[in-house]
Amino acid sequence: MTLPGNGIYCAEGDSPEAVLQYSIYQGYASESDRSAGQRIFHEQCTGCHGAGGSGGPAAPALTRPGYAHGDSDLAIYQVLRDGVPGTAMRKTGLPLWSAMHVIAYLRTLQSHSREAMDRQQPLVAIKVNNDRLLAAGTDPSTWLMYSGSYNGWRHTPLAEITPVNINRMHLWWVRQFDMAAANIEATPVVVDGVLFMTPQAGDVVALNAMTGDVVWEYRRLPDPDITLAYGAANRGVAVNGDKVFFGSLDGYLIALNAGNGKLVWRTQVANSSDGYSITGAPLVINGSVVIGIAGGEAPIRGFLAAYDSASGQERWRFHTIPAPGEQGHETWGNDAWRKGGGATWNTGSYDPSTDLLYWGVGNPNPDFSGDARPGDNLFTSSVIALHASTGRLAWYFQFSPHDEHDWDSAQTPVLADLLIDGVIRKVICWPNRNGFYYVLDRLTGAFLAGTPLVEVDWAKGLTSTGRPIPADVNLVSTGGRMTRPGIAGATNWQNPAYDNDRKLIFVHTTESSSIFIKSAPAGMTRGRHGFYLGSGYSQTEPTMHKVVSLSAATGQRRWTYEAPPGAAGDYSGLLSTGGGLVLGASGGIFFALDAGSGREAWRVPLGGSTKSPPISFTVGGHQVIAISAGRSLFLFGL
Repeated sequence: MTLPGNGIYCAEGDSPEAVLQYSIYQGYASESDRSAGQRIFHEQCTGCHGAGGSGGPAAPALTRPGYAHGDSDLAIYQVLRDGVPGTAMRKTGLPLWSAMHVIAYLRTLQSHSREAMDRQQPLVAIKVNNDRLLAAGTDPSTWLMYSGSYNGWRHTPLAEITPVNINRMHLWWVRQFDMAAANIEATPVVVDGVLFMTPQAGDVVALNAMTGDVVWEYRRLPDPDITLAYGAANRGVAVNGDKVFFGSLDGYLIALNAGNGKLVWRTQVANSSDGYSITGAPLVINGSVVIGIAGGEAPIRGFLAAYDSASGQERWRFHTIPAPGEQGHETWGNDAWRKGGGATWNTGSYDPSTDLLYWGVGNPNPDFSGDARPGDNLFTSSVIALHASTGRLAWYFQFSPHDEHDWDSAQTPVLADLLIDGVIRKVICWPNRNGFYYVLDRLTGAFLAGTPLVEVDWAKGLTSTGRPIPADVNLVSTGGRMTRPGIAGATNWQNPAYDNDRKLIFVHTTESSSIFIKSAPAGMTRGRHGFYLGSGYSQTEPTMHKVVSLSAATGQRRWTYEAPPGAAGDYSGLLSTGGGLVLGASGGIFFALDAGSGREAWRVPLGGSTKSPPISFTVGGHQVIAISAGRSLFLFGL
C-alpha cells in the first residue's frame, strides 16, 4: 500500500493523520489490500451502508465520489476513527492499517461509479427557467410547482373534461410503487412529458407521463433513529433549471439532476437530532429554493430559509419565533421562545409583482398547554409575508393567538384580486384550521372579512381587526372541554382550489369536535427527543368531510357536498378546472363535482387512502388527471 520501493516515511513525532494527509497509496493498493477492505466493510459496514456500499436503512450510498464529510484519505480516515456526531455513523475502532484497507476498497467503488457516471447521459432533457415558473398555470401541458402556479389556485384552464362527458373518463395507466409508507401525500410536478414525484420520504421518481414507465429513481434512507411527530411524509419536489429539489426527513435540502436523478448537491437545513425534519415541497423563486421545516411538537425554534439553486448556499433565514430585540419577542413569556415550535411545514405562495412570499406557520410548543408560554406567541398559527429576495418581514397576521388546540396555519395561501366594497383589492383567501375563513389585504395584512367555515364554538366571532373573541370553551383545562372544531380542524394542509372566472373558492372541510385537556404545569414533561404536547385530546365523534363552495370575497356559502366517509385526515386537496369541475377524494373514493351546483358528476373507488390532491395536464394533446391512492399513482382521461 505504498509507492513501490519507497515505503512511508514518518519523521519523529509524525502522526498517522500527517501521513494520510499526503497519502498517495490508493493508486498502488494491491488486490489483497482491497479484498481485505471489502471483508472489513462487509463485516462492519453493510448493516447501514448496504451491500457493496449501495446505501442501506441507516446510511447513504458510498459508491459515488464526493463524500459529504470530505473525499480525501484523511477525511475518510477521520470519519472511520471518530464517527459523525448526530448520525448513525459511530466510531469503528479500526487500527490504522485496517482503515487504510477500507479506504482502498471505497476508492474502488468510487472508481467504478465514476466510470458508470461518465458513460451515462441524461435520460431526459429538462430545462425550467425563471420565465417558465413565472408563467406557470398558463401552459396546460405542465404542472410546474406544488400549487400549479405561484398564486396557490390549484386550477387548470383545461376544459376537455366536463360534467357532461366525465362519465366517459377511464384509467389510462397506474404505477404502483415499492414503498414502506401506506399512502402518498405528494403533489407531482410535470415538465415536458416527465412527471416527478416523491412516493415516500427520501424517494424521488421520474415517470414517462404518457406511459407511467420509470425514467429514473433516486432513493435516500434517513437515520432510522429519527423521531417524527406524525409520520414520515413528503409532499413533493420543485424544479428549476436542470435540477429537481426535495427535502429529506433528516433535515437536508437535496438537488438532483432532472435528466438522470444523480445527486448534484446536498445541504443541511436543520439537525434532525434537535427535532427538526422536512416534509413539505420546496418553492423556487428567482433562483432561490425556499424550504420550511417540520417538528413543531419538539423543542425547536421554527424558521423558513432560502438557498441558491445552483450551489445550495444559504441566502437568508427567517425565524418564526422572534429572539430578544426582534418584532414579536414580547409575546413570549418565561423565555419560552427558545423552544417555541412554529414549524413551517407546508408550502407557501408568491406574488411576483410585489416580491412578497406568503407562508403559513404552525402551532406553538407545547401544543395543548400555554401555561409555560404566556402571551400571543408570535408568529405561531399565523401567516407571514416576507420580502422574497431578503427574507425580511413585511407583515404578519395571527389567526389563533396563544393557540392551545394545535390549529396550525399550514394551509395554502390563495392569492386573488377581488372586488371588495366596490374596490378591486389584492387579497389572500385563507380557509383556516381554527374554523374561520379569512380575507386579508396581501399588501398590508389588513383584515377584510372573516366568517365561520364550519361549526365553531371556541370563539363568538371576530373583531373588526380579525382577532377572535374567545368563548368559555376556548380555555383548555386539566379536566377537559369539548370544543368545535376538533383536533382535525376545519381544514388542514390539504389545499383549497380557486376558480377565478367564478370568483369561488372550494374547500375540503371537516366537521368534528374534540375534548382538549392540558396537564398541570408540575406534571408536564418532555418525551424522547423533547417531544412535548402538554397533554392532549380525545375525539368525541366521527369526523364528517364536506366540500364547500364559498364566495372568495365574502365567505358566503354557495353549496355543500357531503364527501364519502373516511378516517380523520383521510381526504385530499382539491382541483378546479376550466371545464367546470371540482375534483377531490375522500375515504378512497375519487369524485368529481359540478363547480356551479356541487352535484356529484362522477366517482370511482381507488382502493387506498386518498390524501394526495389531483392535478391536471395534457398528454398527447389531451387532458388527463393524476391522483394517488395508497401506494399507487393513477392517470385518467377520456
